[in-house]
Amino acid sequence: MKQSRWHISWVLYCAIFVAVGLAGCSRIPKPDALAEQVSIYRDEYGVPHILGETEPAAFFGYGYAQAQDHLKEMMLQYMDAQGRRAEVLGIEALGEGYLRFVPYDYRWDGDYLQRLLKTKKTVVEKRDEIRPEVYAVLDGFARGVNQYISEHRKEIPTWIETITAEDVEALERCQYFRFYSVHDALSKLSDQPYVFPRLGSNHFAISKDKSAEGRVIHVEHTHMPWNNRFQNYEAHLVVPGRLNAAGISWFGSPFFLDGFNDKITWSATYNAPNIADVYEEMLNPENPLQYRYEDEWRNIRLEHEVFRFASKDGMTSVTLPLYYTHHGPIVKVDRRSHRAFSIKLPNFEGVQYSANLYRIMKSQNLEEFKAVLADLLMPRWNLLYTDPDNLFWIHNGVVPVRPEGYDWRKPVPGWKKDTEWNSYLPMESHPRLLNPPAGFLQNCNTAPWVSTRNSGLDPLAPAPYYLRSKPAPDAGEDDLNLRAERIFKVMEANKKLSVDQMKDLAWDTYILPAEVIVPLLSKAYEKNRQRITDTRVAEVIEQLKKWDYRSATDSVAYTYLHFWGKAYRNRDAQKFSRFSSRTRHKIDLNSKEEQEQALLALNDAIATLDEKFGKIQVPWGEINVVLRGGRFPLEGSWMFENLHPDYGPETESGEIHCDDGWGHVLVVVEGPEKEIWSLLPYGQSQDPRSPHYSDQARMHSEHRLKRFWFYPREVREHTKSVWGDEARIEKLLNK
Repeated sequence: MKQSRWHISWVLYCAIFVAVGLAGCSRIPKPDALAEQVSIYRDEYGVPHILGETEPAAFFGYGYAQAQDHLKEMMLQYMDAQGRRAEVLGIEALGEGYLRFVPYDYRWDGDYLQRLLKTKKTVVEKRDEIRPEVYAVLDGFARGVNQYISEHRKEIPTWIETITAEDVEALERCQYFRFYSVHDALSKLSDQPYVFPRLGSNHFAISKDKSAEGRVIHVEHTHMPWNNRFQNYEAHLVVPGRLNAAGISWFGSPFFLDGFNDKITWSATYNAPNIADVYEEMLNPENPLQYRYEDEWRNIRLEHEVFRFASKDGMTSVTLPLYYTHHGPIVKVDRRSHRAFSIKLPNFEGVQYSANLYRIMKSQNLEEFKAVLADLLMPRWNLLYTDPDNLFWIHNGVVPVRPEGYDWRKPVPGWKKDTEWNSYLPMESHPRLLNPPAGFLQNCNTAPWVSTRNSGLDPLAPAPYYLRSKPAPDAGEDDLNLRAERIFKVMEANKKLSVDQMKDLAWDTYILPAEVIVPLLSKAYEKNRQRITDTRVAEVIEQLKKWDYRSATDSVAYTYLHFWGKAYRNRDAQKFSRFSSRTRHKIDLNSKEEQEQALLALNDAIATLDEKFGKIQVPWGEINVVLRGGRFPLEGSWMFENLHPDYGPETESGEIHCDDGWGHVLVVVEGPEKEIWSLLPYGQSQDPRSPHYSDQARMHSEHRLKRFWFYPREVREHTKSVWGDEARIEKLLNK
């Protein structure tokens, strides 16, 4: 039997020390027992295919593989969940004593918030409540990370420490609180600086009857920044007879939020159930550490935490107070009006946040998938499920059953007993669809009732407070956003779609507002051409009239439209928003005022292009680029919310250096043997020296998806390196 390369190198290393008379072998890190039960096969894209003899061993390999590619980013995540980022990043990471929203990072900041939420403390205190099978894989993952740390101790920053299963669960809990529910509550405080960034994801699927190949096809793409806490990592875990799943995790997580196994596929997009509340507490004027509840004054629970932070003088510490009512943590105090505000979050005391994704990864059919959701451990997400025969979608959320008579989109009186939550709405009551007659499902961050054509869903069900924004009782397809509207149009225009057409839809850069804007500009030019002295206007109009309405890298026309949009928005943002609404076709293209406004914006756009580039004929790919081990032109955009977004900060030169947009793309063709394509636009590695730092950035630029190798023979044929016993996969193939 062929031995592990890792094991052989360790033995030889010890032998060398003995041979030269050094007693150094004891200082070599002792391999974890799980290391001998797992192999990591890396393909040509650097994706780890991890084959373990047991589930803890497979997750050990996943922890080790993630650490190989993203150790520092992972460890910052764990420090974050512990409320200790300031020890690495300085006092700014402490939160400065108040709650501040950081849009790019999708987070209410600060170690203070994490300690206030008891993100790790509760996990440690309730460790025995974590399901044993879940704890075992959390422990395996942590041990894999620790193995890598111990092997590379001299090469990595001193602040990096080993982790525990509790740290991994605390990170999952941290993600759920901050990304799912904390900002939902804090947004109800009107004076909070709450401006959420552009956030989105797409997923859509077609039935066998809608598919040219007669097979269910599932497409997802997350929309996330490429350098923040929600960056994705792609992997594949195999335990013969027990687990065969792949997908994407956030750094530090062992579980796939979007992924597939040998039986099913699932994906998530952001949704907006009303899951968290703010309680206005009445403080005792004579004792501000008491709050009113019914006819009595209750004591506010006061705790203290010691925070350490790095400074130029070394490590400094400060002790800060934490305050709680029975509703939850106090996040704001107004002493002048004797008021405090506490937040109530779903499952605040829970420590089972890993269980749901772990069980989804193992689900073998729709009933098992639904059973996971019925436990109400996942606070939100539109979830799309497919298997070879079914399309299922649910507007998932953990929404409390609330009493009537209050506006649950604002703070409610904390001193009244009848504002208490009673229970949670059961999974069966949430908006959901199974195998719709239209043959497709989609949700691109749209309202539940437009997840397919003629969904039949009631906008006010299951409760009037269910969504964070109250819908109209007769809400309909006017609530489609541009991405969903584009999917509806493509689905209606094609009785059946092929795999290639579904891939093209994932890449789609068609600009729906151009259908109104270009005719408006053409009419404005024709009506006013006698008084237009700038000959370049005619050139622009001619390019726009010949344009196919796509933001391709070689498109000069889209460059014109993009800069026109910026100019128009700068002049009148409210009027500009009409071009992206479902009512845009009602704009009077013959209106003198509309034409005048459009021409003024066009003049501004021409002037800006001339100033920034010294010419106006600039292909979009010369402006919209990603710099990652090279310079790569990108075709996506976001100005008009097309399906394929690529965007980032605009430089002084006028270029857009993309660092946001597609976070991951997945296309799965269901069947007895799946066909799978994917793309991770920034690659598997954060190391600029790695070939996997920019290889997929190039593919992204070239409009190419990669195959995801899923079956043992595929993995073996495409393996470029192995960690562990190389022969392990042969044993699986020969079974």
